Amino acid sequence: MKACPKCQTQLPGEARFCFQCGTPQPVEQPKDRALKINWKQDLAPQITALFFAGLRDRVRDEYDEGKVSEFSEKVYESGFRDLVQRRAQQTAEKLMTQLNLDAISARQADKNIKRLLEELMDFFIIRYCKDLVPVTLPESILKYQQLSLEQIDLFQMILDYLDFAHESEVVYTDFLVMPVNKLKNAGRSFLFPEKNEKILLICDQSILGSCKEGFALTEKGLYWKAHLQNPRKVLYLNLSDLEKEKEWLNINGYFFNVNPALNLKMLRLLKKIRLLLEDQ
Repeated sequence: MKACPKCQTQLPGEARFCFQCGTPQPVEQPKDRALKINWKQDLAPQITALFFAGLRDRVRDEYDEGKVSEFSEKVYESGFRDLVQRRAQQTAEKLMTQLNLDAISARQADKNIKRLLEELMDFFIIRYCKDLVPVTLPESILKYQQLSLEQIDLFQMILDYLDFAHESEVVYTDFLVMPVNKLKNAGRSFLFPEKNEKILLICDQSILGSCKEGFALTEKGLYWKAHLQNPRKVLYLNLSDLEKEKEWLNINGYFFNVNPALNLKMLRLLKKIRLLLEDQ
């Protein structure tokens, strides 16, 4: 156990935030998962190895560490390993040509590889691992692969990722039909956008339907208020720590929770947005 430095509440040693006051807790620095590419060696095998390492990390972080071997076996059983190797070879040839011509920097090449790996993992898990995951992500999100942020309708992408049609949460996207008192309560409680910042959706998580608790997504960031917690705001440009903690999320050190399925969808959405912004 450890004590919160602000309110002295006793917390489990692994707690990332205080359950009483919401203060982020000191934690060990996360292990370095930066790409380690040796540009003097054959690139394709390195990309293939990075895919398996990335898949292992994602299964441990977002699903169940005990299922790592099942996911790895599925790569071979499904024949997906061959696709990974083909894409790795194609990408390696393209990147080496661009680097030799000084058409891109090594930093941009790293970003291209990182995005390739993320998209391959998304495709594999969605198409081949439905029997291994508790939450099936919608196939519609695959259409955003290989697109830049400028080519994407952010509002539609958010709806596709969060897939509210399969959730029981009360969500408003048309604020002309949203009850005025709920809209006002959200504005007083947790939704404090900048002037002219476009609000995309509001989800009411309050027990009595008052919309004093919940979350909202705008064109710039995520706003939310959990029960007995202070209101929070994280802009997409400032997304750093994004982790699944048991059944809830840790977003920049702050507690976020809707339900297990929507939490995972939100995690994937925010990671996608962060990846798109990094690629700019």
